[in-house]
Amino acid sequence: MSKFVVAIFPDEARTHQGARALEKLHAEGGITLYASAVVTRDSEGKLSARKITNEGLGGTAVGALIGGLAGLPAGPLAAAIGAAGGAIIGGSADLINQRADTEFIDRISRELAVGKTAVVAEVGEDGVIPFEALMTEIGGTVVRQ
Repeated sequence: MSKFVVAIFPDEARTHQGARALEKLHAEGGITLYASAVVTRDSEGKLSARKITNEGLGGTAVGALIGGLAGLPAGPLAAAIGAAGGAIIGGSADLINQRADTEFIDRISRELAVGKTAVVAEVGEDGVIPFEALMTEIGGTVVRQ
């Protein structure tokens, strides 16, 4: 089983450091990483995905999560539509209900303030603790499902 985890950083340099550290941890076998993205909330409040790593089916779920985040400022219906769009881009809309619930998306949206960046990842269940420790060490605030 996999879990969503998000690490929000105060600046892009630490976000990219976190993304590189996550990829290294995965490559060394310390964590199972299904998919990840680096996202930024710009000065107008819009989200953009800058980098996506896809190790399998997780890209769909991460796409759904990012789509849901993008639609949340416009309300719950827009979040659902955004999540559907993100999942379709990733490959399958049925993962929305299974993977990215609205409460989790809302928590991330509140934490990801204008100008901040985040590493959004879908990891194996046993990877949540190592992810949290690594991202906290780099200076991130972790939100997990």
